[in-house]
Amino acid sequence: MTKALRVTTAFLGIYAGLIAVQHGIFESLQGSRAPDGLMFNAIGPPCQPEAVWHACFPAMTLIPNLLITGIAAILVGLGMVVWAVMFVGRRRGGLALGALSLLALLVGGGFVPIWIGLVAAVTASRLGAPVSLGGAGWRIVSALWPWPLVLMALWLPGSWLLGHFFSAAMLSAGGLLFLVFDIGLPVLAAASAIARNSKEVCA
Repeated sequence: MTKALRVTTAFLGIYAGLIAVQHGIFESLQGSRAPDGLMFNAIGPPCQPEAVWHACFPAMTLIPNLLITGIAAILVGLGMVVWAVMFVGRRRGGLALGALSLLALLVGGGFVPIWIGLVAAVTASRLGAPVSLGGAGWRIVSALWPWPLVLMALWLPGSWLLGHFFSAAMLSAGGLLFLVFDIGLPVLAAASAIARNSKEVCA
């Protein structure tokens, strides 16, 4: 396996796990009470979804207790981090990471981890797989690595700082920021790593 693929797979798994842990911490702070329903906000009152850039971290859970939900989300998120670091390179390691991402969704880990976790699982499936990419487009995508990962790493803490100092701007751009940083960058990171892998193997 090449460095780009391994690093990207581990990074995406860790990133998704940390977001699940973040959700779990906020949920556990709400105490031992029932959520508002299957869908709820990880950050409880006085947080108002329409007034903050993170929309109070929407989530879902099958557990009818926020404290237990929060603990479960933290444990599953930490499991994703450990698996991404130590075991994702094993046979069916990506499949296990995808399963953990789905479990995180069901126990309050939020909606972003399931997406990033599944992207990581797809990237993991390319570890050791035959490579047959070529063309100018893939060379351009390959040259982008590792900058999507750098931007994601900066965004995780940076979004909170920007939200604190520029709350109105962050709120107005919330949808675009979600599409770029939570949906687009993980896919670009995976694509650039796969393209870099192709370049290294064919060199």
